[in-house]
Amino acid sequence: MLDWEWCFYSLLGITLILACIFLFLLIKRHRGHGYFLSKFSAFTRIRFDHLEQRRLTYCPADKTCHCHPLNSASHIKPNLLCPHRSPTLYVSFAGAAMIVGGVRTTEWRGSMNQLHTPTNDTFDALFLTDPAQCFYLQDPDYQWQGISYYRKLVQDYSKIYQRVILIGASLGGSMVCMCADLATVSIAFNPILDPTLLGIPWRIMGAYCPASKAQIIREQVHKNMEKIKVQKTTHDCVLHIHWSQLSAADQRQAHRVVGGGKQKQPRQTECLTSVADFDINDRDLSSPSGVYIWFHRCARHALAMHLKRSDQLIPLLKHHLQITLDDRSENTSYIGEQNSAVVEIPMLEENPNTIEQDVRLPLL
Repeated sequence: MLDWEWCFYSLLGITLILACIFLFLLIKRHRGHGYFLSKFSAFTRIRFDHLEQRRLTYCPADKTCHCHPLNSASHIKPNLLCPHRSPTLYVSFAGAAMIVGGVRTTEWRGSMNQLHTPTNDTFDALFLTDPAQCFYLQDPDYQWQGISYYRKLVQDYSKIYQRVILIGASLGGSMVCMCADLATVSIAFNPILDPTLLGIPWRIMGAYCPASKAQIIREQVHKNMEKIKVQKTTHDCVLHIHWSQLSAADQRQAHRVVGGGKQKQPRQTECLTSVADFDINDRDLSSPSGVYIWFHRCARHALAMHLKRSDQLIPLLKHHLQITLDDRSENTSYIGEQNSAVVEIPMLEENPNTIEQDVRLPLL
């Protein structure tokens, strides 16, 4: 063997060894937060028990509660005998961990605490993540039964809590819309209602959904919206969807519901109570029932983060949850005919660079 060949293969072997050592240290260092494992699982669809244990994080208001074992998150079952429950349960569906750098097990917790700090209300919180990054369409057995699995979970919790509040953004907002008919209040920021409309950055980075499964998402969301709008649910429930009006990627998702766009989508009038530009003084923000679409003058996919940094998020959430946080008797007067208002969404030039920057921004 020539000297240069020997040097080449030696260098190649050393490089591979160093790469393996680097990956081992990276996994070991970030294993607690699942940063690297979530990325690897998203690409390979390989199940990791360590991530599955973080599929659910339950945070009761009563810190002395030990009714929920820490390692029982793979197949989640509510503890019906727990005596420590608060009247209100928040259910947070986390967004795309692939995009924001790993699984965040307690997404929205800071905002929840900030909402309730001035009050004496207590609340329990259930934080859910999607280790497979498949729009929550896969259950813990990695079968395509995620919608049935999570809908049954929300339904079970709604039977033992007086109020159930769903909240999520992006990928998590999609699941909020798919379970909205089972909760009291549902709030979604820039939900992805049609994964087939996603750009290349999302597909490369692991937020994957087959075309056949994307159709299931659209059908479930449409069905839920119609049930809520015509009040076919067993209880009052409201769905608020917030979209970035100046984001081309989010605009394409919105056109699936409000109509228009390059494909001239029909407006789903049978599903919508109101479509309007966001106004913090709009009374519909505190409506106890219906489906409301709100457009914000924002060009970022990370709308919730934009609202948080501009000190608009907490006032917005307070309006949405006023029926829940205040005494219901004070809000019984808010019953009346709700007229639909439609705003036109300006068409934007689809700039791939702009879309790529949008999806890289972290969610709340």
